[in-house]
Amino acid sequence: MTAVKPVLDAFLEFNVVLGLSALIWLAVRGGLALTPMRYSFVAQLRSLKILCIGVMLSPVLAIGVSGFVAQVWPGRVVALGDIAVAAYLRGEIAMPAAQFETLLNTRERWLDYVLSGGSVFVTCALTTLVLLSIVLAIRVVRNALTIRKAVSSSFLWRQSAKVDIRLSDRVTVPFAVRGLRRRHVVLPSHLLNSPRDLRFALAHEFQHIRALDVEWELGFELMRPLLFWNPAYLAMKHQFDRLRELACDQSVVSRKGIDATDYTACLLEYCTRSIKLKNPRILRVALVNGPKAKHVLRQRVIALTDAPVTTTQLSTNFFGLTLSLVVVIAIGSASVRQTQDWSHDRLMLSTVVNLERLEARNQGN
Repeated sequence: MTAVKPVLDAFLEFNVVLGLSALIWLAVRGGLALTPMRYSFVAQLRSLKILCIGVMLSPVLAIGVSGFVAQVWPGRVVALGDIAVAAYLRGEIAMPAAQFETLLNTRERWLDYVLSGGSVFVTCALTTLVLLSIVLAIRVVRNALTIRKAVSSSFLWRQSAKVDIRLSDRVTVPFAVRGLRRRHVVLPSHLLNSPRDLRFALAHEFQHIRALDVEWELGFELMRPLLFWNPAYLAMKHQFDRLRELACDQSVVSRKGIDATDYTACLLEYCTRSIKLKNPRILRVALVNGPKAKHVLRQRVIALTDAPVTTTQLSTNFFGLTLSLVVVIAIGSASVRQTQDWSHDRLMLSTVVNLERLEARNQGN
């Protein structure tokens, strides 16, 4: 149990940072909806990806922020627990020392309680979560094997340095997928009879490949067995799925020779087919997937109709926004870190607690 506790503690900190990032992003999205930047789907997707990278690197960012503060402002602390201890020692918090220390160590006591196995309810809940994680992991593997079978059974039509274009009679919706070494675009064979639709499908899937959307989708799905219970993960995944398609559409119709009206008509046709299918949802980026296909389709059609074609003039604004998001995540990661028992302030607090207990014992005698 001693070896498991630091891992569980780090996992909880990661989920707290993930929750913070979801709240920040939803607030930013709400603010952008009131400005012309609401149509900058490509820039929004890039900002969201960088925010997710910041979440993944949050332990490193937390160490960096703590080290920076220690160098610039010696004696200052960033972790909320250390800030609370310093405030208590300055007399800004009126509470018995023992009670304050108990409150401060709530997370540590909760971890000890969970790992001790003393509660049947907690044990059953953890067992259920583990079983669900195993089921989801098995589903990921099963879907991956299904996708692999679909790709291997298709016909190699064209090949470039990094991407294979394949044809299949078994699929009705084009999709992009990647293997260990190469990426694949699988197209329905009937597209050869419609050069216009073939062009749109290739432009759409190759844009996903250029934007590394396939790899990001893979990463989100691999994290699902660990984070499926966290609403923040579900919110970030939904935001990514939404922006991924909106940004792809915007990038495709911004090219010369791509008519937005024809592209939208093609999109409607393939979305109609996709809604009726039950294809595996991982390792691929298709035009529409999931139970909210109609809602996503409506968003995409409205965006293609209302959004301006280019938004390059807003790149500077989004660079500042992205930098601000990373800074906030870094500070937030440092603030939720577990306080150190061997710090000077914690030792002082422990001394006060011992004196308080000694005084209470003397009064009892």
